[in-house]
Amino acid sequence: MNERAIYTEGLTRKFGKKTAVENLGIEVPTGSIFGFLGRNGAGKTTTIRMLMNMIEPSVGRAEVLGLDPQRDDLELRQRVGYVSDHPVMYDWMKIGELVRFTGSFYQNWDGKKVEELLRKFDLDFDLKVKELSRGMNAQLALALAMGHDPELLILDEPTSGLDVLVRRDFMESIIQVIQEEGRTVFLSSHLVHEVERVADQVAIIEGGRLLVWGSVDEIKGRVKKVLVRMEEPAAVPASIDGISGAQGEGAQQLLTVVECSDEKLRQLEDNGAKVLEVIDLSLEESFVELVGARGGVS
Repeated sequence: MNERAIYTEGLTRKFGKKTAVENLGIEVPTGSIFGFLGRNGAGKTTTIRMLMNMIEPSVGRAEVLGLDPQRDDLELRQRVGYVSDHPVMYDWMKIGELVRFTGSFYQNWDGKKVEELLRKFDLDFDLKVKELSRGMNAQLALALAMGHDPELLILDEPTSGLDVLVRRDFMESIIQVIQEEGRTVFLSSHLVHEVERVADQVAIIEGGRLLVWGSVDEIKGRVKKVLVRMEEPAAVPASIDGISGAQGEGAQQLLTVVECSDEKLRQLEDNGAKVLEVIDLSLEESFVELVGARGGVS
């Protein structure tokens, strides 16, 4: 078995003068849940479309399950389950009809597996697609993506547009399916707190460029809140790189330090700021600071 489910090197896509994805290099370990995080418009969907051979890279290359998406397109689609950010299905069909129709495109379709998932999601086979809520539609798309027993699931903003309770139920469904099947999942989302609950590793992109990539704990460890007391009321020295914000006035201030390290804490001490406490952040808080440090958050 290939040790990496997805690999990209220098992956770039331009649309005219606009660069949607630039020099992207990531590696998704087989068997992992990989969170692909970024704001809307950051380049997540463009990346996925290159991985699925819906568009060609301008420069660079990608491997998916050891395959070249452009050369091995047919084999790729037999081995990957894909849920787009806006699944489009024939709304005049009943769920059971759509299951049979979708299954006709796959060599190893497992109708019983799909039926089990639909029952788990409480989806009636006689319901027409047009009668489904957005949450039910998302669950149906996931069940159909699982029907050919894929080695890799690629989910592009699967909870987009769902309310908070439906999103939670859907993520629980994903967790349950993954735990039972032990497959690799590539989960694209801008809802960082939801990805934090399920992901082993995450990559954050902004403006089409990779900002950071690593385990959830590694990413969270790159940004800290640092409570300091200044020997004399003054601004924190601008010469210390990575301080992206300061709260409070006078002697005591709460600093946000990107790429926090022992060296930066020593620099604070050397500049008359006594470090009182170093505070860990959530993945979502770290995401906001990392993205904000590269151009601001809207």
